[in-house]
Amino acid sequence: MRWSFFIDAQSLALAWDAVRLGGWMTGAALSARFSGLNHKWRPWANTLSLVAGPLGWIAHLAPRAWSWVIALRSREPDPAGYEQTAHDILAAALVAGASDIHLEAQEKSYVVRFRQFGLMQEHLRCARRAGEMLVSVYKVFADLNTAERNHLQDGRFRWTDPASGHVLDVRIATSPALSGEKVALRLLNRPASLLHLSKIGLDAEACDSIRRHLRQPEGLVLVAGPTGSGKTSTSYALLQEISGPSVNTVTIEDPVEYALPHATQIGINPKMGVTFETSLRTVLRQDPNIIFVGEMRDPESFRIGVRAAMSGHLVVSTMHARDTVGALTALRNLDIDRQVLAAAVRMLISQRLVRELCPACRVWTVPDADTRAFFSSPHLRVALPERVAGPSAKGCPKCQQGFLGRTGVFEIMRVDSKVRSWVTGGESEQELRSALAAGGFIDMREDACAKIASGRVWVDDAVRALGVFEG
Repeated sequence: MRWSFFIDAQSLALAWDAVRLGGWMTGAALSARFSGLNHKWRPWANTLSLVAGPLGWIAHLAPRAWSWVIALRSREPDPAGYEQTAHDILAAALVAGASDIHLEAQEKSYVVRFRQFGLMQEHLRCARRAGEMLVSVYKVFADLNTAERNHLQDGRFRWTDPASGHVLDVRIATSPALSGEKVALRLLNRPASLLHLSKIGLDAEACDSIRRHLRQPEGLVLVAGPTGSGKTSTSYALLQEISGPSVNTVTIEDPVEYALPHATQIGINPKMGVTFETSLRTVLRQDPNIIFVGEMRDPESFRIGVRAAMSGHLVVSTMHARDTVGALTALRNLDIDRQVLAAAVRMLISQRLVRELCPACRVWTVPDADTRAFFSSPHLRVALPERVAGPSAKGCPKCQQGFLGRTGVFEIMRVDSKVRSWVTGGESEQELRSALAAGGFIDMREDACAKIASGRVWVDDAVRALGVFEG
């Protein structure tokens, strides 16, 4: 059989028409179209149209598709979508109990991390363009300059959770970094309802003892510890026990970190003349039942606080001190009448924060030298366990690298007649410590040892917080 590769002009024209139209045409569909062709060329034209049809569609759509891609890439992102994402991040941080949100630029992306229980945890990752848009949205919230990316900026804004109606006071700080602009958001005015005595590391007996002392209508309750030891959180847990609609509660803070229902909360603003001292004097004229002072920093604030405690008010405050005995020593050295001081102070609480081990994946090992040294205090009533718990190397789905969060180790000093006698007398600090130990006083080291023995706390964290026993 002899094959011919020549097609007449009509066949070529129809084939080109099929390519131009780009129709996916079967031989049956083309039979009517090619009815005028010689029957010898009709099958070839049908086959050519089947091949050329898809190619024609590609040839027809490719230029338009490329123009669509260019248009999509050049189109500005929808600000409303990123604004909703910014709201969602704030809502997730509120639910998680985070204190800070960090938006950090990386080489090709942005990462959003929350600070929960003092530890940084990744919340989400997004493309670099999306991260830059989120940064701009938060800047708009705080009325900052969105075009300025090479200088430090700071501001604040208020945000309302649409689910609960809770209002957060958010402080924002931006800074230029090597990979791009970073934003840190500090969440203030968080719900104090999340804080309870039983959830911060106190056992049932300690909670009952604190509640008994908080029932007193007047007096000074101090929470002592270094910066970052959780003093404010513990103070609010105390206020949760006694504040309510039937009492007038006033707080003076810098800044206001938690929202306390049924309380008047005053934020310190030195530029406007609102200081701890001036606020405390003013508050005393507003018929308060309970006064919370965020921090007593100088002799004048202590003197006003003691006077308030002696005039029928329950005053709760924080101070920097190593432990309860150290706090009481600092109070005794102030220029305050010791008889008045001994009568005013009701209770002192000292604390440190340590990480809490995950019970689902913790691992048990033989105590090492640091553990034995930590348990070597002569007044300790907790025996060195045969095995102590530590974090799992990989963690589990229930925890973050072997830890659930943070808890506290505490010591609680109830100011009884023995302590009052020491305050008014001239005995040394060591004499008070010995007298307290003989009376069954549980200090922070003993509380930490009890939590280590129960597998709740890692000994390395306890050593970091309190150090080894030095004799």
